[in-house]
Amino acid sequence: MNHKNTLPNTDTAIQQWLQYLQSEQAAADTIAAYRRDLAHLTRLYPLPSPARYAPNHLQFALGQLQAEGIQARSLARMLSAWRNFFNWFSQHYQTNYNPTLHLRAPSGPIPAPKILSITHTEKLLNAIPDKDADAVAWRDQAMFELLYSSGLRLAELVALDTHPFQTPHYQSKAWVDLETAEVTIHTKEERQRTLPIGSKAITALKKWLDKRAELVSPAVLHSPLTDMDSAAALFLGVRGQRISPRVIQKQLQQRAQQVGIPKPVFPHRLRNSFANHLLESSNDTQGVQQLLGHANISSTQS
Repeated sequence: MNHKNTLPNTDTAIQQWLQYLQSEQAAADTIAAYRRDLAHLTRLYPLPSPARYAPNHLQFALGQLQAEGIQARSLARMLSAWRNFFNWFSQHYQTNYNPTLHLRAPSGPIPAPKILSITHTEKLLNAIPDKDADAVAWRDQAMFELLYSSGLRLAELVALDTHPFQTPHYQSKAWVDLETAEVTIHTKEERQRTLPIGSKAITALKKWLDKRAELVSPAVLHSPLTDMDSAAALFLGVRGQRISPRVIQKQLQQRAQQVGIPKPVFPHRLRNSFANHLLESSNDTQGVQQLLGHANISSTQS
């Protein structure tokens, strides 16, 4: 074992592990398969160091890969590759940390009510605006991606701020951090949940934030302290105030109709779809329970 004060970045660590496997006479096909399996993870969550990966990132990655159509057997192989890599990293760099430790291999599908099929989910989220689209189009794309990739409740999405604000008259209850690819939520029970944000949601959020100023009202631009709720809000309506739940519901249903989904699509249906797809890929009811913020495990299983 080697102990080093400075940990390598993720790409370097992966290359080191693959070189180690080669030195151990691992088959070339095995090494190539491991490389591909890790590429799926880093594509979805390109974090700077293996030490930055949390179990939530891996659970979400499994769910997103399942939504892309990758079968359970392939997902089980990927999880095995991830587990072997993080186990090597933990031993080699003496971090005593392996985010795959309690993850379960994928299994068959688990029925769930009121969900979108994988095909319909892809149709809904793949209707990406072009580069010249207006602020509303990118706002909607960011909202829909975030609803699905983080499994948020509608009220949680509405409550999100661009970053944590702490002033004498305003305190954020939920916010996003694009650098760490996480959303933080304080619930009414004073519990805190930190959830990963998928790479597609990150991309859409960055596009939206580049255009967000187009919807900020002149009054807030001139004096943010006069309306901190609107100044802090991640998602804005066309009048420059924090977006309302009704607008999100309307925009989501409009998107569903545009892409040809024949049944109503509500924000909670995206949350249910996220949970179902993740359960199908991980079979980890307790882990999904924590991600969804369910106090009772029966809420997750229903």
